[in-house]
Amino acid sequence: MPIQIEVLQEGAGVIYDCRGAMTISDFYEATKSFLLTPEDIKKWRYTLIDLTFVDSMDIDYREIERVVALNRQLAALSVPGVLLAVASPNDLGYGLARMWEAILDGIGWETRVFRSRSEAERWVQERAKKKFGLDVANPFSASGHSV
Repeated sequence: MPIQIEVLQEGAGVIYDCRGAMTISDFYEATKSFLLTPEDIKKWRYTLIDLTFVDSMDIDYREIERVVALNRQLAALSVPGVLLAVASPNDLGYGLARMWEAILDGIGWETRVFRSRSEAERWVQERAKKKFGLDVANPFSASGHSV
């Protein structure tokens, strides 16, 4: 699967490390596994989706509604205001993430799309500290990701 998920800070953070050729089904399958442990979803405070190393995206627009419905289920189980940052330097990934951000407006998550992972990480660090009193600097550094 082109998506590796890393859970940080005892479940407060989730990183999607996406690489290679990716489909909307890959994203759906990786995300739906969280529904198996709804109590863990309540721990979420931030998610970073890194599309930096995605080579191509095969998006079947008929499946987007399925992913949006899944996101709504997850949002209903999570605390209000979970931070969601997407990093994509390429135009296709950035554009799709911006559309997805608009579709999810009003879901209860605070979302932002960035052109680089470092920008996304800085935003998550600043917002998580302000909103939840959570220091995110150490987990990003410890996981080998730049800050």
